[in-house]
Amino acid sequence: MTVHSPQATLIGSIAILLWSSLALFTTQANLVPPLLLLTVTFGVASLLFFIVYLIKGELKSSWSKTPTSAIAMGGLGFYFYHFCYFYAFQHAPPVEAGLIAYLWPLLIVLMAGMTKNSLSWTHLVGAVIAFIGTGIMLQSKGQVTEIDVNPVYNWTGYAAAFACAFIWSSYSVANRRFQTVPSSAVLWYCLVTTILAGASHLMIEAENGKLSLDFPASTWIAILGLGFGPVGIAFFCWDFGVKKGNLSLLGVLSYTAPALSTAWLGLFTDAQLTTGQIIACLLITAGALFASLMPNKKMPSAYEAEGI
Repeated sequence: MTVHSPQATLIGSIAILLWSSLALFTTQANLVPPLLLLTVTFGVASLLFFIVYLIKGELKSSWSKTPTSAIAMGGLGFYFYHFCYFYAFQHAPPVEAGLIAYLWPLLIVLMAGMTKNSLSWTHLVGAVIAFIGTGIMLQSKGQVTEIDVNPVYNWTGYAAAFACAFIWSSYSVANRRFQTVPSSAVLWYCLVTTILAGASHLMIEAENGKLSLDFPASTWIAILGLGFGPVGIAFFCWDFGVKKGNLSLLGVLSYTAPALSTAWLGLFTDAQLTTGQIIACLLITAGALFASLMPNKKMPSAYEAEGI
């Protein structure tokens, strides 16, 4: 039976809180091409982790204790998730793309339950309530932006959005295999992502293969905010949480991220929250609370059902 650390689950939930600021920071950094934004923000995160673990004297031990397979999975997971995320929002209607991409918390709950991790009926009910709330919120946002002139979309955007959900949920569940790998390994994951994104930017986005970082101060503040928060510290917290904490519960709690994200946009931008969005936020929060506070009666996993 897997033992879950409440402290690890709490640390993992900090990542969810930080990720809720992603939309707010991203709107402030909209002058930066997607792959360049990915390069710079992960570059900031890599530098942050490098300095921290250099001071702590853990660089050599982190490298020696992190297998190549873990570095490859983490780096590729970070890179392809964000690549698909940016592609989806450029090639599919934002409302639909966001809804499909945010299937990852539900997939985590279901994937975790199909392994030896315990899946309770409260997790399932909470996931359904929160998922309904997510759909209502995104539909409400879609009604507000319906008058916008959208570019031509195609099916590849929807496929990329689903890939986002599948990549991140698969990574989060598969990462349990590396429970002995120190969470400082996120440094190497971020470094791989920075290199891949930088090369992609020079080949795809950059004019004549040249790197241009001429942005106003407000944009750089947003870039640093992303690098330190949702693209930096958040990944350390999530890595620690999914390895040592309650993965099913973290998957359900992840539904609070879009609700909090909407709240930050309403508080710190000119966005006006609709009644539908407020109702959706309440549903999402209620679903997460139901899953975390109600008595957890375990459902037998597939292994237990067959006597394994």
